Amino acid sequence: MEHELIDFYDKNGVYQGKIDKAIAHKNGLWHKSVHVWIINDKKEILFQKRCSEKKFFPGYWDCSFAGHIGAGEDSLTSAIREGQEELGLILNKNDLQYAFTIKEQFTWKDIISREFVDVYIMKANIDVNNLTFQKEEVASAKYFDLGKVFNPKNKNFFPHNEEYFLLKKKLFEKEK
Repeated sequence: MEHELIDFYDKNGVYQGKIDKAIAHKNGLWHKSVHVWIINDKKEILFQKRCSEKKFFPGYWDCSFAGHIGAGEDSLTSAIREGQEELGLILNKNDLQYAFTIKEQFTWKDIISREFVDVYIMKANIDVNNLTFQKEEVASAKYFDLGKVFNPKNKNFFPHNEEYFLLKKKLFEKEK
């Protein structure tokens, strides 16, 4: 079993220490993660399909790339690292725009995930055919029309319902 050290927090976001990610998920400890959403000029959003071997929501469509924030790491550094690991993207801090932070909780089988999620937006026209998928994480990637994605009834999409609502509001508030 591979060990990944992350920081953990109380429910108010006060730092408590470092712990193995698997233990945090087993005990339902609060920790931090990052989600990045790639939006192209056609107002489509890039989703990755989680590989079928994932322990948490396997085979679901999820944000463009994401990951846990490593112990002592900041969210922007983590986002840049995850983009390279999962999709082969070489990014810098100016490629990503911070959108918001949410508290998100899920239970899946024996995993209890409680996360403070820093959400970023990346506006870019990425050709899916030029991506290099991390086979342990990503099965494929595809653009979806924003209007079809932000629907809680979409059963094959990761249920980031609050995040979808806030992202839709953030993306469309500038158009009005």
